[in-house]
Amino acid sequence: MTDLENPPSSNPEDGHLVAILFDKPSRATEVLVNLMHLQQEGALRLGDAVVISKDESGRAVIHETMDVTPSKGALIGGWLGVFAGLLAGPLAIAGGLAAGALYGKLVDKGLADDWVKQMSEWLDAGRSALLLLITLENKTQVLRELSRYEGEVVTTDLPEPVRLELEEALRERTRTDAPG
Repeated sequence: MTDLENPPSSNPEDGHLVAILFDKPSRATEVLVNLMHLQQEGALRLGDAVVISKDESGRAVIHETMDVTPSKGALIGGWLGVFAGLLAGPLAIAGGLAAGALYGKLVDKGLADDWVKQMSEWLDAGRSALLLLITLENKTQVLRELSRYEGEVVTTDLPEPVRLELEEALRERTRTDAPG
């Protein structure tokens, strides 16, 4: 792996940035599904989540789960423009496309796209990464869930004591599964 630039600082209102590496291409997705269940239970809030996986040949796949990009915004705006166009005419369609693209640009407050791309290039083949903007509501419950997985915290802006607990939780599985 090459050196990785530090991610842009996250806005505390959006949550804390956490990037975790896993040893299998599907592991980050599995962890995200479980974190989404914890979100439904109120243990955490996900401001954004990206899963990056690389197969054994090194082909990267990026799944952005919550990001509204300008193109997605334009698509949404285009459909709204079509409906408005039925009532107000063809100019409404163009206005809807433009407004939707602008909305997507303004709403893109999640993980920085350039940093996500850099992470995908940095990741080794056969591994996965989970990039999160997260707010912990029940730290104990979240750490207990994460302790089921072996992973490595690559970067985070969590307070130092919480970062250490997170790193410990992700190492815990290795100790308990080790023959002894």
